Amino acid sequence: MNRKFAEIGSTGDGKDVVFDITPDLADAFVDAIRNRINVQGPRHAQTFDDLTATIAQTSRLIQHLQEFRELAIAAADRTSPHADRKAIAIAAAMPPSRLYRVLEKHGRPADRKQGETQKQALQQSVHAVGGEWDPQRVVTVLADAGHEVTDKRARQLLRDLAAAHVITKTDPNTATYRTAREN
Repeated sequence: MNRKFAEIGSTGDGKDVVFDITPDLADAFVDAIRNRINVQGPRHAQTFDDLTATIAQTSRLIQHLQEFRELAIAAADRTSPHADRKAIAIAAAMPPSRLYRVLEKHGRPADRKQGETQKQALQQSVHAVGGEWDPQRVVTVLADAGHEVTDKRARQLLRDLAAAHVITKTDPNTATYRTAREN
């Protein structure tokens, strides 16, 4: 079986030449790049040794491309906190559950809302804006940050921040607080 080679380059650049590609793998690779749907079996390899060499080289390429795809998925997700994960899953031809496993494997949160907890988001807002805080303001600020909280949860978050000395209670009869640095 004669081996093929591949030349890869771009306009103005030098070319990379890769030798020792089995002819069947070279044909399959070109067909895949050109999005040809009718997959053909090996046409060049006939002997057991040639067929196993083609299988081994194909397996190494698939493994490498799968890892490359995962890295590209993670890179696409890092482009924005609001990257369209549905579009990423469609491009990768994988269900959302698999996409989330791939993202977690590469250090990306499966659920971006859990990337920052409600308490962290509120504390960040309190430090940035300051002023007076009540449950309604907490509900509004956290909704803007992508968190849904009830009035009851907002009160608990305010108590948690007060316990951490981030805010202090201004009136013992109401759930009204002020940033600690303003008191």
